[in-house]
Amino acid sequence: MSNEKENTFPFSHKHLKQFKEELEEAGSFENLMVRKEAITDNESMDDVITHNDINAYKKRFLVGAYITLRPMYDTEIPYIFWNELYQTLLLVEKDAQ
Repeated sequence: MSNEKENTFPFSHKHLKQFKEELEEAGSFENLMVRKEAITDNESMDDVITHNDINAYKKRFLVGAYITLRPMYDTEIPYIFWNELYQTLLLVEKDAQ
């Protein structure tokens, strides 16, 4: 993740760093998505959650380093947003190897 010139738009190094720390703390992407209310924690199957009040979700979960992403967040399905961030992190880490 040290390659600052990597094209990660709209995510910055600061966003990726915070997300990586949250991932490590949660133990997995799925656990983090449950914490961020993007999926349900169901033993048989994880279901994607829809949030109709986009602004309320932004205020609750797009905090800290993510606050600068609020203008770009426009989905009722948070999993789409977080998965895009996760995929970007995976690409950056792969390229750094």
